[in-house]
Amino acid sequence: MNDLRTYMDQLANRPGNLLTTEVSVDPKLELTRIVYMLEKQNKRPAVFFKKVRGSDLPVLTNLFGNRERLALAMDTTEEKLNQVYREREKRPIPPVIVASGPIQERVMTGDEVDLTRFPIVHHNSGDAGPYITAGVTTVKDPDTGIRNAGMYRFMLRNRNQLSVYLAEANHVYYIYRKYCEKKQNMPIAITIGAHPVFYLGSLSFGSIDTDEYAVIGGLSGGAMQVVKCKSVDLEVPASGEICLEGYIDWEKREPEGPFGELHTLYGETMNQPVVTITAVTMRHDPIYHDVCSGDVEHQLMGGIPRLGQIYNQVKVACPGIRDVYMPPSGYCRTACYVSIKKYVEGEPANGAAAVFSADPFVRHAVFVDEDVNIFDDYEVLKAVNLNMDISKCFIIHNAKGSQIDPASRSGVVTKIGIDATRPLKSKFARINFNEGIGGIDLAKIFKNSAVKL
Repeated sequence: MNDLRTYMDQLANRPGNLLTTEVSVDPKLELTRIVYMLEKQNKRPAVFFKKVRGSDLPVLTNLFGNRERLALAMDTTEEKLNQVYREREKRPIPPVIVASGPIQERVMTGDEVDLTRFPIVHHNSGDAGPYITAGVTTVKDPDTGIRNAGMYRFMLRNRNQLSVYLAEANHVYYIYRKYCEKKQNMPIAITIGAHPVFYLGSLSFGSIDTDEYAVIGGLSGGAMQVVKCKSVDLEVPASGEICLEGYIDWEKREPEGPFGELHTLYGETMNQPVVTITAVTMRHDPIYHDVCSGDVEHQLMGGIPRLGQIYNQVKVACPGIRDVYMPPSGYCRTACYVSIKKYVEGEPANGAAAVFSADPFVRHAVFVDEDVNIFDDYEVLKAVNLNMDISKCFIIHNAKGSQIDPASRSGVVTKIGIDATRPLKSKFARINFNEGIGGIDLAKIFKNSAVKL
């Protein structure tokens, strides 16, 4: 697997995909506002801030701002991204341990550890403080020894401590509970900055017995090289930028939040576990990676890895499934669009149950016919308005959801499956808008028009 820098070189050769600036920016609000302003102009480049006040390190953000860049990371096209991800996800390749790597060119322990030297970004004015948002957390199950990797937010507390939000729907929460039952601290390694495939693989939606490092190998087509951490019994990618090693206290809790969530609303302050950092390793000239909270990249990067698991689950109920998409309009979490070739009535209801089983974050599952473009909200909404029969909607009350979902009550939500497919025995014929247009040349017909086609 290539590293972050290799990928940045690829982006630099694609006009409009990487903006670089030497102008000094403030990591408190200003940095994210620049990205949000670009977003309002419908521009989603990755942005590399070479000078950030209060730190010697540059910041890279908005790396996952569109599907095209994620497809580039997977060496495929945007159209084939979903298919390629789920196919490679099924062919895991375990990592290999190497003696050394760039991520350990510098090693700091004890009093040398000072997280305040990093350009940790304060994203939004209502946030409780600066947050690490692009850290991949690696832990090991104390019973099985199976490695688990995922992404969680970390609030800066002081020179060597963070608070972490562990969502109850995520595997690391269950693993952490095992350590608590044993009254043991949980060793942790947080990797900041790596090739995008490392992030996409860490967010894969497999079982709790899945080693995400093996999934990452499958996604990239080769075993990921890892190095042993210096102060904990864990491994991290040898080609990464920064690693924070330490442990999550099994007993200590401190207030964490509020934080501007991916759905663009602030969550509540909650008592969350405290992380103590025992060592920092990094390259000689590391790049600090950040994910803009609540922005499209925050939504996309977490949405795409979920699609493979949903697809596989739905295929049992709907053999004619074509594709699955979680749109940014649903924050790539709450809504799921499923394209199917329907063979019998009732399949969408069974398929909706499969969606909710595969991903507890989803509360709206919309099923449409295969000729509807699920990557276009407008087309999906047209199908809903044309075909939805409310009496056939599949509704689940008191279902497990996400604690940060604004519609939830203590993590419990109501979910709905919407059948927006056409009846198999419809009495209405459908207009064929492509009929007879083969020989029409609009440019020739309107050659004298003031508006050029």
